[in-house]
Amino acid sequence: MRTFIRVLIGILTVATGFLLLLTDIMSYVRPSTTLYTLCPLTLFFSTFVVIIFFLAVYWFIRKRWIIGSFCIIMLAVSTPNMLRTYCSVPDYETVHNPDGIRFLSYNVHLFSWFENEKGIDNANKMLDYIAATGSDVVCLQEFLYHNSGTYTLSYIKEKLKSYPYSHIEVLSHNRRVSKCIATFSKYPIVEQKAVKFDVPYHGAIISAINIKGTVYNVVNCYLKSNQLTEQEKDLTPDYIGTKPADKSAQGLISRVYNKLVKASLERCNEAETVAREIEKINRNMIVCGDMNDIPASYVYRTMRGHMKDAMLLTHSFPNTGITFHEGIYNFRIDYFFISDNIKPCEFSIDKQPMSDHYPIQLTCLQ
Repeated sequence: MRTFIRVLIGILTVATGFLLLLTDIMSYVRPSTTLYTLCPLTLFFSTFVVIIFFLAVYWFIRKRWIIGSFCIIMLAVSTPNMLRTYCSVPDYETVHNPDGIRFLSYNVHLFSWFENEKGIDNANKMLDYIAATGSDVVCLQEFLYHNSGTYTLSYIKEKLKSYPYSHIEVLSHNRRVSKCIATFSKYPIVEQKAVKFDVPYHGAIISAINIKGTVYNVVNCYLKSNQLTEQEKDLTPDYIGTKPADKSAQGLISRVYNKLVKASLERCNEAETVAREIEKINRNMIVCGDMNDIPASYVYRTMRGHMKDAMLLTHSFPNTGITFHEGIYNFRIDYFFISDNIKPCEFSIDKQPMSDHYPIQLTCLQ
Protein backbone atom coordinates (compact mmCIF):
# COMPACT_ATOMS: atom_id res chain seq x y z
CA MET A 1 0.00 0.00 0.00
CA ARG A 2 2.83 2.40 0.87
CA THR A 3 4.53 1.61 -2.40
CA PHE A 4 1.30 2.36 -4.26
CA ILE A 5 0.97 5.72 -2.50
CA ARG A 6 4.59 6.60 -3.33
CA VAL A 7 3.97 5.75 -6.98
CA LEU A 8 0.91 8.01 -7.01
CA ILE A 9 2.88 10.85 -5.43
CA GLY A 10 5.63 10.27 -7.99
CA ILE A 11 3.12 10.52 -10.84
CA LEU A 12 1.66 13.66 -9.26
CA THR A 13 5.16 15.15 -9.03
CA VAL A 14 6.02 14.52 -12.67
CA ALA A 15 2.61 15.70 -13.87
CA THR A 16 2.72 18.89 -11.78
CA GLY A 17 6.28 19.63 -12.87
CA PHE A 18 5.28 19.20 -16.50
CA LEU A 19 2.22 21.46 -16.10
CA LEU A 20 4.33 24.09 -14.34
CA LEU A 21 6.79 24.00 -17.22
CA LEU A 22 3.94 24.41 -19.69
CA THR A 23 2.66 27.50 -17.88
CA ASP A 24 6.15 29.00 -18.11
CA ILE A 25 6.29 28.27 -21.82
CA MET A 26 2.86 29.84 -22.33
CA SER A 27 4.08 33.11 -20.79
CA TYR A 28 6.92 33.39 -23.32
CA VAL A 29 5.40 31.94 -26.49
CA ARG A 30 2.44 33.34 -28.36
CA PRO A 31 -0.37 30.75 -28.36
CA SER A 32 -0.39 29.01 -31.74
CA THR A 33 -2.80 26.54 -33.26
CA THR A 34 -1.09 23.78 -31.28
CA LEU A 35 -0.82 25.59 -27.95
CA TYR A 36 -3.96 27.69 -27.80
CA THR A 37 -5.93 25.13 -25.77
CA LEU A 38 -3.34 25.43 -22.99
CA CYS A 39 -3.85 29.19 -22.45
CA PRO A 40 -6.02 28.81 -19.31
CA LEU A 41 -3.25 26.81 -17.59
CA THR A 42 -1.52 30.07 -16.63
CA LEU A 43 -4.38 30.77 -14.19
CA PHE A 44 -3.14 27.84 -12.12
CA PHE A 45 0.51 28.90 -12.06
CA SER A 46 0.49 29.75 -8.34
CA THR A 47 -1.25 26.44 -7.54
CA PHE A 48 1.39 24.46 -9.43
CA VAL A 49 4.20 26.36 -7.67
CA VAL A 50 2.79 25.63 -4.21
CA ILE A 51 2.22 21.94 -5.00
CA ILE A 52 5.68 21.38 -6.48
CA PHE A 53 7.30 23.17 -3.51
CA PHE A 54 5.67 20.85 -0.95
CA LEU A 55 6.43 17.84 -3.13
CA ALA A 56 10.10 18.88 -3.15
CA VAL A 57 10.05 19.03 0.65
CA TYR A 58 8.41 15.59 0.77
CA TRP A 59 10.97 13.94 -1.52
CA PHE A 60 13.95 15.47 0.26
CA ILE A 61 12.58 14.26 3.59
CA ARG A 62 12.31 10.80 1.98
CA LYS A 63 15.92 11.26 0.76
CA ARG A 64 14.87 10.77 -2.84
CA TRP A 65 17.41 13.22 -4.17
CA ILE A 66 16.80 12.81 -7.89
CA ILE A 67 13.08 13.48 -7.91
CA GLY A 68 13.52 16.15 -5.23
CA SER A 69 16.09 17.84 -7.48
CA PHE A 70 13.61 17.61 -10.36
CA CYS A 71 11.16 19.69 -8.29
CA ILE A 72 13.84 22.27 -7.50
CA ILE A 73 14.78 22.55 -11.18
CA MET A 74 11.14 23.15 -12.10
CA LEU A 75 10.93 25.87 -9.45
CA ALA A 76 14.18 27.42 -10.70
CA VAL A 77 12.86 27.53 -14.26
CA SER A 78 9.73 29.28 -12.93
CA THR A 79 11.66 31.87 -10.91
CA PRO A 80 11.10 34.80 -13.34
CA ASN A 81 7.34 34.19 -13.30
CA MET A 82 7.37 33.74 -9.53
CA LEU A 83 9.08 37.09 -9.06
CA ARG A 84 6.51 38.80 -11.26
CA THR A 85 3.68 37.08 -9.38
CA TYR A 86 4.84 37.33 -5.80
CA CYS A 87 6.96 40.51 -6.03
CA SER A 88 10.70 40.99 -6.19
CA VAL A 89 13.11 43.17 -4.23
CA PRO A 90 12.00 46.78 -4.79
CA ASP A 91 14.21 49.23 -6.69
CA TYR A 92 12.66 52.26 -5.00
CA GLU A 93 11.82 52.97 -1.39
CA THR A 94 8.12 53.60 -0.90
CA VAL A 95 7.80 57.23 0.19
CA HIS A 96 4.67 59.31 0.51
CA ASN A 97 5.24 62.44 -1.56
CA PRO A 98 2.37 64.95 -1.56
CA ASP A 99 4.03 66.83 -4.43
CA GLY A 100 4.20 63.78 -6.69
CA ILE A 101 1.90 63.11 -9.63
CA ARG A 102 -0.87 60.72 -8.64
CA PHE A 103 -2.55 58.27 -10.98
CA LEU A 104 -5.59 56.12 -10.22
CA SER A 105 -6.76 53.08 -12.20
CA TYR A 106 -10.10 51.54 -11.31
CA ASN A 107 -12.44 49.06 -12.96
CA VAL A 108 -15.77 50.33 -11.63
CA HIS A 109 -17.69 47.25 -12.87
CA LEU A 110 -20.40 49.38 -14.53
CA PHE A 111 -20.82 50.92 -11.06
CA SER A 112 -22.51 47.62 -10.09
CA TRP A 113 -25.59 49.11 -11.71
CA PHE A 114 -27.09 45.84 -12.86
CA GLU A 115 -26.35 43.98 -9.63
CA ASN A 116 -27.52 46.52 -7.12
CA GLU A 117 -31.12 47.74 -6.90
CA LYS A 118 -29.72 50.91 -5.43
CA GLY A 119 -27.23 51.31 -8.24
CA ILE A 120 -27.26 55.09 -8.12
CA ASP A 121 -26.20 54.98 -4.46
CA ASN A 122 -23.30 52.65 -5.24
CA ALA A 123 -22.29 54.78 -8.22
CA ASN A 124 -22.29 57.92 -6.08
CA LYS A 125 -20.12 56.21 -3.47
CA MET A 126 -17.60 55.27 -6.15
CA LEU A 127 -17.58 58.77 -7.63
CA ASP A 128 -17.19 60.33 -4.19
CA TYR A 129 -14.29 57.96 -3.48
CA ILE A 130 -12.60 58.82 -6.79
CA ALA A 131 -12.88 62.55 -6.12
CA ALA A 132 -11.60 62.11 -2.55
CA THR A 133 -8.40 60.37 -3.66
CA GLY A 134 -7.08 63.64 -4.99
CA SER A 135 -5.47 61.84 -7.94
CA ASP A 136 -4.25 63.99 -10.80
CA VAL A 137 -5.27 61.47 -13.48
CA VAL A 138 -8.07 58.91 -13.14
CA CYS A 139 -8.36 55.94 -15.52
CA LEU A 140 -11.66 54.07 -15.36
CA GLN A 141 -12.65 50.81 -17.03
CA GLU A 142 -16.20 49.46 -17.41
CA PHE A 143 -17.41 53.03 -17.14
CA LEU A 144 -21.18 53.41 -17.62
CA TYR A 145 -23.66 56.27 -17.89
CA HIS A 146 -27.34 56.63 -18.83
CA ASN A 147 -28.16 58.34 -22.12
CA SER A 148 -31.15 59.99 -20.51
CA GLY A 149 -32.59 60.45 -17.05
CA THR A 150 -30.59 61.25 -13.93
CA TYR A 151 -27.34 59.34 -14.18
CA THR A 152 -26.03 60.95 -17.38
CA LEU A 153 -22.50 61.84 -18.43
CA SER A 154 -23.17 65.44 -17.40
CA TYR A 155 -24.16 64.22 -13.94
CA ILE A 156 -20.93 62.23 -13.62
CA LYS A 157 -18.79 65.13 -14.80
CA GLU A 158 -20.44 67.34 -12.19
CA LYS A 159 -19.57 64.77 -9.50
CA LEU A 160 -16.00 64.80 -10.82
CA LYS A 161 -15.84 68.52 -11.40
CA SER A 162 -12.29 68.68 -10.02
CA TYR A 163 -11.33 66.93 -13.28
CA PRO A 164 -12.17 69.45 -16.02
CA TYR A 165 -10.53 67.40 -18.78
CA SER A 166 -11.65 64.00 -19.99
CA HIS A 167 -11.08 61.43 -22.72
CA ILE A 168 -14.05 59.09 -23.07
CA GLU A 169 -14.44 56.39 -25.70
CA VAL A 170 -17.82 54.67 -26.06
CA LEU A 171 -17.28 50.95 -26.58
CA SER A 172 -20.93 49.92 -26.84
CA HIS A 173 -24.29 51.57 -26.35
CA ASN A 174 -28.02 51.22 -26.71
CA ARG A 175 -30.94 53.54 -26.13
CA ARG A 176 -30.54 53.34 -22.35
CA VAL A 177 -26.85 53.19 -21.49
CA SER A 178 -23.36 53.69 -22.87
CA LYS A 179 -20.42 51.54 -21.80
CA CYS A 180 -17.07 53.24 -22.09
CA ILE A 181 -13.45 53.49 -21.11
CA ALA A 182 -12.64 56.89 -19.61
CA THR A 183 -9.71 58.99 -18.45
CA PHE A 184 -10.27 62.12 -16.34
CA SER A 185 -7.54 64.66 -15.66
CA LYS A 186 -6.87 67.80 -13.68
CA TYR A 187 -4.44 68.82 -16.41
CA PRO A 188 -5.01 69.51 -20.12
CA ILE A 189 -5.31 66.51 -22.43
CA VAL A 190 -3.48 67.77 -25.51
CA GLU A 191 -3.99 64.71 -27.72
CA GLN A 192 -6.36 61.74 -27.80
CA LYS A 193 -6.28 58.43 -29.61
CA ALA A 194 -8.50 55.35 -29.40
CA VAL A 195 -7.23 51.81 -29.99
CA LYS A 196 -10.04 49.75 -31.46
CA PHE A 197 -10.50 46.01 -30.95
CA ASP A 198 -12.56 43.56 -32.97
CA VAL A 199 -14.69 42.58 -29.96
CA PRO A 200 -17.28 44.80 -28.22
CA TYR A 201 -17.04 46.21 -24.68
CA HIS A 202 -13.21 46.30 -24.69
CA GLY A 203 -10.64 48.80 -25.89
CA ALA A 204 -7.84 51.19 -25.01
CA ILE A 205 -7.33 54.95 -25.16
CA ILE A 206 -4.11 56.96 -25.27
CA SER A 207 -4.23 60.40 -23.68
CA ALA A 208 -1.32 62.83 -23.96
CA ILE A 209 -1.59 64.93 -20.78
CA ASN A 210 0.44 68.06 -20.14
CA ILE A 211 1.27 67.93 -16.43
CA LYS A 212 3.26 70.94 -15.23
CA GLY A 213 5.03 71.32 -18.55
CA THR A 214 5.76 67.63 -19.18
CA VAL A 215 3.58 65.57 -21.52
CA TYR A 216 2.74 62.12 -20.17
CA ASN A 217 1.28 59.49 -22.47
CA VAL A 218 -1.34 57.68 -20.41
CA VAL A 219 -2.64 54.43 -21.89
CA ASN A 220 -5.87 53.23 -20.30
CA CYS A 221 -6.67 49.59 -21.19
CA TYR A 222 -9.54 47.19 -20.78
CA LEU A 223 -8.64 43.88 -22.40
CA LYS A 224 -10.92 40.96 -23.14
CA SER A 225 -12.57 39.47 -20.05
CA ASN A 226 -13.55 35.83 -19.64
CA GLN A 227 -17.23 36.87 -19.45
CA LEU A 228 -18.26 33.96 -17.28
CA THR A 229 -21.81 33.90 -15.98
CA GLU A 230 -22.54 33.58 -12.27
CA GLN A 231 -23.35 29.88 -12.75
CA GLU A 232 -20.11 29.33 -14.66
CA LYS A 233 -18.11 31.02 -11.92
CA ASP A 234 -19.59 28.63 -9.34
CA LEU A 235 -17.22 25.80 -10.24
CA THR A 236 -16.42 25.15 -6.61
CA PRO A 237 -15.80 21.65 -5.20
CA ASP A 238 -19.17 21.82 -3.44
CA TYR A 239 -20.97 22.54 -6.68
CA ILE A 240 -19.11 19.96 -8.75
CA GLY A 241 -19.32 17.36 -5.99
CA THR A 242 -23.08 17.49 -5.70
CA LYS A 243 -23.63 15.39 -8.82
CA PRO A 244 -20.30 14.02 -10.05
CA ALA A 245 -22.00 11.97 -12.77
CA ASP A 246 -24.29 14.76 -13.89
CA LYS A 247 -23.64 15.51 -17.54
CA SER A 248 -24.83 19.08 -17.08
CA ALA A 249 -21.96 19.72 -14.64
CA GLN A 250 -19.50 18.22 -17.13
CA GLY A 251 -20.98 20.36 -19.88
CA LEU A 252 -20.63 23.43 -17.70
CA ILE A 253 -16.95 22.73 -17.06
CA SER A 254 -16.35 22.19 -20.77
CA ARG A 255 -18.15 25.43 -21.62
CA VAL A 256 -16.14 27.38 -19.06
CA TYR A 257 -12.84 26.02 -20.37
CA ASN A 258 -13.77 26.85 -23.97
CA LYS A 259 -14.65 30.39 -22.92
CA LEU A 260 -11.31 30.75 -21.15
CA VAL A 261 -9.44 29.54 -24.25
CA LYS A 262 -11.30 31.92 -26.58
CA ALA A 263 -10.86 34.89 -24.24
CA SER A 264 -7.13 34.15 -23.84
CA LEU A 265 -6.57 34.18 -27.60
CA GLU A 266 -8.50 37.42 -28.05
CA ARG A 267 -6.54 39.06 -25.23
CA CYS A 268 -3.28 38.08 -26.93
CA ASN A 269 -4.40 39.85 -30.11
CA GLU A 270 -5.53 42.92 -28.17
CA ALA A 271 -2.29 43.08 -26.17
CA GLU A 272 -0.24 42.98 -29.37
CA THR A 273 -2.37 45.75 -30.89
CA VAL A 274 -1.84 48.04 -27.87
CA ALA A 275 1.87 47.13 -27.64
CA ARG A 276 2.40 48.28 -31.24
CA GLU A 277 0.89 51.66 -30.38
CA ILE A 278 3.03 51.94 -27.26
CA GLU A 279 6.19 51.25 -29.27
CA LYS A 280 5.43 54.28 -31.44
CA ILE A 281 5.69 56.57 -28.39
CA ASN A 282 8.02 54.75 -25.97
CA ARG A 283 8.65 57.69 -23.61
CA ASN A 284 6.85 59.19 -20.63
CA MET A 285 4.55 56.18 -20.73
CA ILE A 286 2.03 55.28 -18.05
CA VAL A 287 0.18 52.12 -19.11
CA CYS A 288 -2.58 51.01 -16.78
CA GLY A 289 -5.90 49.27 -16.54
CA ASP A 290 -7.66 45.95 -16.28
CA MET A 291 -5.71 43.54 -18.48
CA ASN A 292 -7.64 40.47 -17.33
CA ASP A 293 -4.56 38.25 -17.15
CA ILE A 294 -2.07 37.29 -14.47
CA PRO A 295 1.67 38.14 -14.38
CA ALA A 296 2.59 34.61 -15.55
CA SER A 297 1.02 35.16 -18.96
CA TYR A 298 1.89 36.12 -22.52
CA VAL A 299 -0.50 39.08 -22.27
CA TYR A 300 1.40 40.49 -19.29
CA ARG A 301 4.78 40.15 -21.01
CA THR A 302 3.44 41.70 -24.22
CA MET A 303 1.79 44.66 -22.51
CA ARG A 304 4.75 45.31 -20.24
CA GLY A 305 7.33 45.09 -23.04
CA HIS A 306 10.44 47.07 -22.01
CA MET A 307 8.58 48.95 -19.31
CA LYS A 308 8.63 48.35 -15.57
CA ASP A 309 5.88 47.01 -13.34
CA ALA A 310 5.29 49.78 -10.79
CA MET A 311 4.21 47.40 -8.05
CA LEU A 312 7.37 45.33 -8.35
CA LEU A 313 9.47 48.49 -8.10
CA THR A 314 7.97 49.55 -4.79
CA HIS A 315 6.76 46.38 -3.03
CA SER A 316 8.89 43.56 -1.66
CA PHE A 317 8.16 39.86 -1.12
CA PRO A 318 5.71 38.59 -0.08
CA ASN A 319 2.90 40.53 -1.71
CA THR A 320 0.68 38.97 -4.37
CA GLY A 321 -1.01 42.30 -5.04
CA ILE A 322 -4.50 40.89 -5.60
CA THR A 323 -6.67 43.38 -7.49
CA PHE A 324 -9.60 41.21 -8.62
CA HIS A 325 -11.70 39.68 -5.87
CA GLU A 326 -14.86 37.67 -6.33
CA GLY A 327 -15.53 34.69 -4.10
CA ILE A 328 -12.76 32.12 -4.49
CA TYR A 329 -11.31 34.00 -7.47
CA ASN A 330 -8.47 36.30 -6.45
CA PHE A 331 -5.89 37.47 -8.98
CA ARG A 332 -3.61 40.35 -9.86
CA ILE A 333 -4.89 41.53 -13.24
CA ASP A 334 -4.76 45.35 -12.89
CA TYR A 335 -1.40 47.02 -13.48
CA PHE A 336 0.66 50.15 -13.83
CA PHE A 337 3.53 49.84 -16.32
CA ILE A 338 5.91 52.80 -16.63
CA SER A 339 8.76 53.71 -18.97
CA ASP A 340 12.34 53.83 -17.67
CA ASN A 341 12.48 57.62 -17.35
CA ILE A 342 9.60 57.73 -14.85
CA LYS A 343 10.43 57.30 -11.17
CA PRO A 344 7.71 55.88 -8.91
CA CYS A 345 7.69 56.68 -5.22
CA GLU A 346 4.48 54.98 -4.04
CA PHE A 347 2.10 52.25 -5.20
CA SER A 348 -0.97 51.10 -3.33
CA ILE A 349 -4.00 48.85 -3.66
CA ASP A 350 -7.02 50.32 -1.94
CA LYS A 351 -9.27 47.57 -0.55
CA GLN A 352 -12.52 49.27 -1.53
CA PRO A 353 -15.38 46.70 -1.76
CA MET A 354 -17.64 48.65 -4.12
CA SER A 355 -16.49 46.84 -7.27
CA ASP A 356 -15.12 43.38 -8.02
CA HIS A 357 -11.78 45.14 -8.63
CA TYR A 358 -9.72 47.08 -6.12
CA PRO A 359 -8.51 50.50 -7.31
CA ILE A 360 -4.75 50.86 -7.69
CA GLN A 361 -2.83 54.10 -7.21
CA LEU A 362 0.61 55.21 -8.35
CA THR A 363 2.55 58.29 -7.35
CA CYS A 364 5.48 59.38 -9.51
CA LEU A 365 8.11 62.07 -9.08
CA GLN A 366 7.82 65.04 -11.43
